[in-house]
Amino acid sequence: MHLNSPGLSRLVGFRFQAKKDNGRMGASRPRDPPKVDTPLLSIFIAVVMFGRAQVMPSNATFPRRNNRTFATPGSGCTSTLGQNDLGMTQATIPCSELSHRLRSSTDTRVNATQRRFPILRPGRRRTGRLSDRDPINPNRAGRFADIYTFQGIQTDQQVRVRVSSPNFDPYIQVVNKKTGAVVVKNDDNGSSFNSRLSFVVQPGVTYQLRVSSYAPRETGKYALSVRALTPSIQDFNFAYGYGLIDAQAAVDAAIALANTPIPLETAGDMVPDPQPDAEQWNLDQINARPVWEQGHRGDNVVVAVVDTGVSLNHPDIAPNLWQNPGEIPGNGIDDDGNGFVDDTRGWDFIQDDPLPRDANYHGTHVAGIVAAPQNGIGVTGVAPDATIMPVRVLDQYGSGTAKGVADGIRYAVDNGADVINLSLGAPPGGRPSRSLRRSLRYAYQNGVVVVIAAGNERDVLGTAQPGEPAFWAASQNLGIAVGAVNRNNRVANFSNPTGNRRVNPFVVAPGVDVNSLAALWLRNVFGPNNLDLIEPLALSGTSMATPHVAGVAALMLNANPMLTVDQVIQILTSTANPDHLKAV
Repeated sequence: MHLNSPGLSRLVGFRFQAKKDNGRMGASRPRDPPKVDTPLLSIFIAVVMFGRAQVMPSNATFPRRNNRTFATPGSGCTSTLGQNDLGMTQATIPCSELSHRLRSSTDTRVNATQRRFPILRPGRRRTGRLSDRDPINPNRAGRFADIYTFQGIQTDQQVRVRVSSPNFDPYIQVVNKKTGAVVVKNDDNGSSFNSRLSFVVQPGVTYQLRVSSYAPRETGKYALSVRALTPSIQDFNFAYGYGLIDAQAAVDAAIALANTPIPLETAGDMVPDPQPDAEQWNLDQINARPVWEQGHRGDNVVVAVVDTGVSLNHPDIAPNLWQNPGEIPGNGIDDDGNGFVDDTRGWDFIQDDPLPRDANYHGTHVAGIVAAPQNGIGVTGVAPDATIMPVRVLDQYGSGTAKGVADGIRYAVDNGADVINLSLGAPPGGRPSRSLRRSLRYAYQNGVVVVIAAGNERDVLGTAQPGEPAFWAASQNLGIAVGAVNRNNRVANFSNPTGNRRVNPFVVAPGVDVNSLAALWLRNVFGPNNLDLIEPLALSGTSMATPHVAGVAALMLNANPMLTVDQVIQILTSTANPDHLKAV
């Protein structure tokens, strides 16, 4: 690893594809389409991260490769981005606001505000042509633009748009006609000349579609089509499923199902719990602290974090790390006969050894959201007394194989996990891995709840359903898929939607700028003498939303250990709150 300055730059996301070299997975070029190398499923960490801790100055850079200029999400500006040696995509030059002044009235082009825009209706196809007589896209310097107005769409419908061209690579944006704000945008990031996106219709908004090109001054013919799904079914929305998880409502339902009221002596001892260790709006958003005050904090519940590993000596997670009771450490003997020698703290399926340390930072961050103890340093997890079982299946670049993930799931089940957190996946559309599917079924049959990130491809790939394995696991009730919202209850623009079937167990949780732990090695590099260990790291992604749900599942099982997988999923979905959520 080579650093040009003592810090990390803005982290935007990972994307991985299968490689044929020895069956390993690796980082893909930014414009490569998702690929699958049978029988392996491309697994990548589903993260869109915006690091803002003090140890990560925004002016840092890494060695670049595969550079590409594109709009930074939500900024209305352009930056040159590339992949560093960790496989992270990051900015390498400052991002400045761009504007383009249309030519004077004598120009042959017509100001966009003076045009009558053609109509787009669901179920109809249109053809168009970009030419140098069209106005310039106000957000894309040097790109010509055609504008259409949507009609015949209804509130809460999920609208899907596809544009293809034989001549150029389309770049499309949905715009609020009144405010001019870009609601969602897409270039498919692949080699084919097509783009697609989806959005959920909000009341009182008139939408327009802006069609332009990815590269400057490209022209030519294109075809576009619009599809609108029926409005979201009662109690289920295509953008956020059943709603935002509610820890207190879920635990109350779990207790009611057991028909075991809280003992009087416990109820009499209830006192308000102290504040979490850091500013953690996410815990209040899901009503976690009232559950702690009831005495349910995740005790005796094991949550396996199947990820990049966990920082084993981090002072704000080490007290809650799993210890294998059947294994004697360091004697070179498989004391418990589980097939893994000296696995006192979990297993590393990348190095094939008993030290599942985090060589990345993702797994440590996820573990902290689930169960960082309330110890006066760092952060506090959703279930602060739960136990974390570290299982490493992804390497330092966030890459792994479907078989590795499947092996990690089976290890967690066989060694006593009650809940498994999978903050990983691959873009939808690939062939599902049989080994991974069988491992999820194995977890279900053994009463282990699996919680899976929905994925972060919607704003980049126009994805209309969760990634793999979240989509088919949820559709078969083998696990629950999780999308991301921000602190204002707005669905994140990167968060994959539910698809078009109500049967998917799908909820949302906080997943934008969520404070949690940084891996110890990261703090060692950027915090002199570990002085910054208590400084939380804020990241974003459905990877961050997923451990909230895993933590709530731990609270539920602490309150009622007899819950089945189906009951946990049913309670999580039925108590999720759809009120005040905003879709895009």
